[in-house]
Amino acid sequence: MEAVTNFNATGNISNAVTEMASNFTALLSNVTDVLDYCDYNITDSKGMSNATSASMTFNKAAITIFLITSYVIIFFVGIVGNSLVIYVVLRFAKMKTVTNLYILNLAISDASFLVSLPFIITTTLLQHWIFGTAMCKIYNVLYSINFVTSVLTLTVLSGDRYLAVCHPIRSGKYRTINIAYFICLIIWSLSFLVMLPIILYSTTVSHYKDPSLKTCTIQWPSNQLLPQGKAFTWYTFLLGFAIPVSMITVFYSSVIVRLTCVGQMIKSKGKRKSHRKVTKLVLAVILVYVSCWLPHWVFQINLTFLPINQRLEDWEIYLFNVFTVLTFANSMLNPLLYAFLSDNFRRSFAKAFKCVAAIELDRKTTAGDNSIYPKSSQQHGEKRNERHKPKFELDTMKTTNTGFLLSPDENVNTSLLETSSVYVDKESQTQQDEI
Repeated sequence: MEAVTNFNATGNISNAVTEMASNFTALLSNVTDVLDYCDYNITDSKGMSNATSASMTFNKAAITIFLITSYVIIFFVGIVGNSLVIYVVLRFAKMKTVTNLYILNLAISDASFLVSLPFIITTTLLQHWIFGTAMCKIYNVLYSINFVTSVLTLTVLSGDRYLAVCHPIRSGKYRTINIAYFICLIIWSLSFLVMLPIILYSTTVSHYKDPSLKTCTIQWPSNQLLPQGKAFTWYTFLLGFAIPVSMITVFYSSVIVRLTCVGQMIKSKGKRKSHRKVTKLVLAVILVYVSCWLPHWVFQINLTFLPINQRLEDWEIYLFNVFTVLTFANSMLNPLLYAFLSDNFRRSFAKAFKCVAAIELDRKTTAGDNSIYPKSSQQHGEKRNERHKPKFELDTMKTTNTGFLLSPDENVNTSLLETSSVYVDKESQTQQDEI
């Protein structure tokens, strides 16, 4: 890798860090390199006052605490939130719409993206990579493929909104569940192809302070005319941010114009309201994504214009870490947006928690029965099971075609079950886009 070669040749760690930060590797292994860089300045710089040294030591400790705390919160909140999104879309039939399938794909991508955080947290604490070369490749794949999958999914979501709002009749044959599944498969395949260089060149290299320690990074082939790290930065920026965001802007500009100028001509008030709600939610998800990722890419692109020998200031390194936290925070924020902006998601989340609570109550009740009654008599055991059988198990049979569980207090009869499917079919035309 150029950064490593440069360090070995000159012995200047600041040059190594600058070159490493100037390419995509900086994002994948930024924590170790940044903290080591700070440690180098604290312990090795000449002519530094004690006050300055103490201040930098405090800054290093503060940024480490900030990083670990932020990553731990983002990991747990993000994993729980995205897992809940995945569950409700797969569990409840009413949630299986074209738009929600793309949101499901985004949630899978976000959850996979967050799985890479434990590697970063461990590396931050130990100051070196302990998981070996194979896990280094897996870690880089988890990070790189899923961040591309996220932006491609948002692009498809924007295109889907464009078709649904601007071409509602002609797009009907394209906006189907099967086609949505196929498009999601294409998204993952494209992400894999775009990030294939990461898979090929991810490896571990010896730590500059202690050769027995390792750092997970990307070791690009040597090229004096065009540094591979800088070239890959522009490659990922264009394919993983600039082009998708440009397409999203075009799609949503058309959607907003359509809803503003022609929205009042839509006869169905329910249809018009549904379009606006879905459009607002998807737009909010896109704006949060751009807000979280734009600072990172501005920083990365700026580094490609810096001379190789120019070292980064301490505040620039700290700022880079804050931008990295923002990229992970985006994956945590999406489920929160669904909960606040979508009535269906909010109701589905509530039903999911009720189901979990009921199952837990059933488990405790069964455990209590087993501890009180002996199992010597099978006949008596069957009677007890029938007598203590939770009411919830019976009530779960009372469902409509929407797939939602009805309240145990509702008196559901055959006529209601028979008419519910008619009601759903009648309303599906006005609510097919609602999420």
